Amino acid sequence: MKISYYLNESRNKNLYCRISESTERVTFSLNYYVDQKKWNEKKEVLDFEDEHHFTLIDFKHYLTKKYHELKNEGKDNVLTRLKNEALLFSKNDGLDGIAEKLFDHLNKGSNIPKYNEFISAFEKLHRSKKGDYKVETLDTVIHFHVEKKIYEMDTYEGLICRLKSFIENKSYDEIYTETNESIWGEIYTDAGIKKHLFLPKMLTNWKIYWNDEYRDVKESVGKTDHLNELKDRSWREFQVFMECYNDAGDVIELAYELSEDELYPLSVITMMQILDQDACCEEYCELEFNDWESVLIDDKEDSPVFYVRQYEF
Repeated sequence: MKISYYLNESRNKNLYCRISESTERVTFSLNYYVDQKKWNEKKEVLDFEDEHHFTLIDFKHYLTKKYHELKNEGKDNVLTRLKNEALLFSKNDGLDGIAEKLFDHLNKGSNIPKYNEFISAFEKLHRSKKGDYKVETLDTVIHFHVEKKIYEMDTYEGLICRLKSFIENKSYDEIYTETNESIWGEIYTDAGIKKHLFLPKMLTNWKIYWNDEYRDVKESVGKTDHLNELKDRSWREFQVFMECYNDAGDVIELAYELSEDELYPLSVITMMQILDQDACCEEYCELEFNDWESVLIDDKEDSPVFYVRQYEF
């Protein structure tokens, strides 16, 4: 089964999808216009600046997963079923409709607010209406494009979900690029962890990190000799970290200064394994959203709180 996106130049809303398997094929419109200059024909993707760049990627993943589910269930006319579901998603709002369905589907089972609740909160805060803005969905966050500005909207529920995912999956890159070392440092400073409790657990995590590095490189490349020098340097940095560890100091900042892309995420993971994870995530949200603007859709006790700020590139 292959899923392709292409532009149908004879149509006004020219973005189309084709699903094919052997000699069977279905095609349908995604009800969206794309400027030829903003379309990568080879990769079949929109420019990164387009708010639906990730929508197409996520939709392809969704259709692929749905295809295998239908096949495993022994369903017939699978491609037609996929087409009908896609048309149902995009019936009224094109790619916006698909983005809404995907956002709610991907966050299903969590307490993250629905897509339309984000929309209502933004329209209430900025006194705007449909057509005044464009919407970009990003995991548990939504960006609103208004003229040349972008507003980022997030929630405690969404941020906590991401933080826990980073820790549980040991997502070192995401911890480094998507979390704030100063906030983690403040959380550590508030709690404090004795050296004899922290360092043995971090050493274990360090060993796991490097075992995984060697395994992954061996599987993808074959040779791992070039990792030896990197591991030796990492060990020297870790030795400095152990020597400088101070129960009353900012250990997270120390790790960040020594090795922002390795020791820093390892120190955060270690801290979260020792302290109460829920309490840490709550405190992280409190510190993160401190200077964001907040908005409630209504005055109901269980109404979610949305946090908004102008997005900085």
